[in-house]
Amino acid sequence: MSESLSILIVDDNPAMATSLTDVLAFKGYGVYEAHSGAQALEILQEHPVDLLITDVIMPEMNGVALYLETRKTHPNLTTFFMTAYAADDLIQQGMKEGIRTVLNKPLDIDLLLLLLSAIKRLSKKAG
Repeated sequence: MSESLSILIVDDNPAMATSLTDVLAFKGYGVYEAHSGAQALEILQEHPVDLLITDVIMPEMNGVALYLETRKTHPNLTTFFMTAYAADDLIQQGMKEGIRTVLNKPLDIDLLLLLLSAIKRLSKKAG
């Protein structure tokens, strides 16, 4: 991972994606924004990222399907889920597949920043 994490935010709600992108960019992270799973996959082909933060409930490709698809080409990509819904079946499926972090909306930005800081520290120790 790079010195400053590169993050891809995926949410079908453009206002949510843009707000989170703006906050993280302000905090010094490199941030890409997608509003669909297909758009996220296109971005991942063009730009290496350290972290994927994706909404769980999205039309056409939900967060679990996106996660499974990204694992084919980016098997070590750290991925967080975020959701405003009680999507227990999808969240359980994601956890079975390897998701370890699920953030509830509205997001606790302080918690997210703490998690990002921990990822940066761990990547420095590993590197």
